[in-house]
Amino acid sequence: MADLGSLYDQHKNLSEEAQKKAGQSPAGPMGDEHTNFVKTISRMITEGEINVYETSTFYNSGAYEAIKEGDRGTVDLSMVNIASLLKHIADFYLSKKTPDAAPQLQQMIEELWQMKAKLEAKYGDILKF
Repeated sequence: MADLGSLYDQHKNLSEEAQKKAGQSPAGPMGDEHTNFVKTISRMITEGEINVYETSTFYNSGAYEAIKEGDRGTVDLSMVNIASLLKHIADFYLSKKTPDAAPQLQQMIEELWQMKAKLEAKYGDILKF
């Protein structure tokens, strides 16, 4: 395996076009569950059902109010991270410059699912998605 210095030397004279190509996300298959999920959240965002700048739109009706007041700060902080990840996922999927299915997109979805699972294990089915 080559060390970092030799890799740098090997690629230091890449053309601008080659650099752009190297920075692109490669297409790759995703499972049906990931594909359906990204379609669902993208639809929810584009139709205004959820708004990544208003985390209150993420909750099922009455779910936030059911959370103990002392726990709401923790949930609010988690929602900021979830909102950011939702925005990245939707932007990636909706962009014409990125593939609709890619390992990078699948990984972001997996990360979101883990965050959601941790919250819902403690507070129940609180999120719309």
